[in-house]
Amino acid sequence: MSAKKISCLFLFVFYLAVSFAQTHQQRFESIDVQHYSFEIHLNDANDKIEGKTSLQIKFLKPCDQVVLDLVGKDKEQTGMVVEQVTMNEKKLKFVHENSQLKISIDKTANAGDNYEFEIEYAGIPGDGLVISRNKYSDRTFFGDNWPDRAKYWLPTVDHPSDKATLEFKIYAPEHYEVVSNGYLAEKMPLDGDMEFTHWKEDVPLSTKLMVIGVADFAVGNKTKCHEVPVSSWVFAKNKEKGFENYQYGSNALCYYSELIGPYSYEKLAHVQSKTRYGGMENAGCIFYNENSATSDRSQEGLFAHEVAHQWFGNSVTEQNWHHIWLSEGFATYLTHVYFQHFYGENTYKERLKNDRERVIRYSYKNFAPVIDTTITDYTHLLSANSYQKASWFLHMLRQKLGDNTFFEGLHNYYSAFKNSTALTSDFRKVIESVSGEELESFFHQWLWQPGHPVLELSWTQNKNNLIINARQKQPDYLFTFPFEIKVSYNDGTSQLLTLNIQNKINMLTYHSEKEIENVAYDPEVKILFEISEEN
Repeated sequence: MSAKKISCLFLFVFYLAVSFAQTHQQRFESIDVQHYSFEIHLNDANDKIEGKTSLQIKFLKPCDQVVLDLVGKDKEQTGMVVEQVTMNEKKLKFVHENSQLKISIDKTANAGDNYEFEIEYAGIPGDGLVISRNKYSDRTFFGDNWPDRAKYWLPTVDHPSDKATLEFKIYAPEHYEVVSNGYLAEKMPLDGDMEFTHWKEDVPLSTKLMVIGVADFAVGNKTKCHEVPVSSWVFAKNKEKGFENYQYGSNALCYYSELIGPYSYEKLAHVQSKTRYGGMENAGCIFYNENSATSDRSQEGLFAHEVAHQWFGNSVTEQNWHHIWLSEGFATYLTHVYFQHFYGENTYKERLKNDRERVIRYSYKNFAPVIDTTITDYTHLLSANSYQKASWFLHMLRQKLGDNTFFEGLHNYYSAFKNSTALTSDFRKVIESVSGEELESFFHQWLWQPGHPVLELSWTQNKNNLIINARQKQPDYLFTFPFEIKVSYNDGTSQLLTLNIQNKINMLTYHSEKEIENVAYDPEVKILFEISEEN
């Protein structure tokens, strides 16, 4: 491809992204969905679903149209066909194209008005609701909405900024068990070997977290933590191994509840599923890859990560996809904190070292900041930047502020934005108010600036002086940070020195009459950096 074609393609993608952002912003400023009621009919004869969705919408400004996300029927014969849209039993005009359902309102809605719409539709989901067979060839149905795949089977505002309460009313063959967000409101047999299951969630969620799981489940590991019911839902054909692997159900829930603040949801179900991810943190109803229940490897780290999301990502949700580090970075770091608490400092530091290596390797493939606003395919946000580098940012913030201030900041941030949405600036302002420090430059260099410090390091002992040199070798950007150095002497003693790095070339001179045996850089694993190959 020629340079000219690449340039034109870039401009097209850029303008497409800008256009979409403006469209979403207009909708974000116009309507706020208050509640969804999803009625879904499933069967074993085919993959077609029948749906009826009721939406309660609050208008934020005068509007004569509502725009929802819903993928229509395509050439492969998957997608949804809308049969009718009504308001107060009156049929409304609508246009369904380009994965959007545009509903016309006869009378302009005013700011503050609340309207309820009902949408009847049917079709074969091309994605979002995964209808397939598990490893035992048994038929299953699993919602898998992340990042914006709810629109393949549910008419919604499919964006994390719009949170709403919800309920799922599922009609399915009676041999299935059905699990979803929230609490079980009703379950009853129906004629024709069918069963009705009604789950209700009274806490507002983003659509990425709204799911159902329908399969031949065995339910066990029932316990409670702070009066929150916890359970495991695994395939009946591997229930013994599944319950064994899912035994960690309440450990992280109890720990994070005490560390951060009260859990938001009515229950916590750990579910063996057909999610495409290792784990998916659906609120109060976490889905794990089906092999997690049968693996011989411990699943404790996976459980700790997904449970941490219940606080950050679920209850406190990133308002825009490009701030996903507020979800994945937090869950990654809190998993390390979990291991620090239960397994000690050495385990914690080894996990940080492993993450540091992943960040370094990734930077050579994609030199980009943690908050990368150029990304339009949101699956590309699942990278070492959003997970490991963002986790390292939180670790360095903790080192800068101290444990008490840092964890007080997390607690206050959670309390302030619980069951709502937030941006990076919101988190920064909370931490600044707790610490009394100006942190904008610290946030900028680690989150908005690409790369990390690459240091060429050397030391010499000249008579009674130790001279340590540190040169920043990374291109384009300089970093400012304290860099610890452990000096070990031949007499068995040691000393910790700090070199404040802020320039291209940095030097520390220290007077010492002892003979030096060794110099170790960043001995307590406090800084995200790379040692230059030229060392």
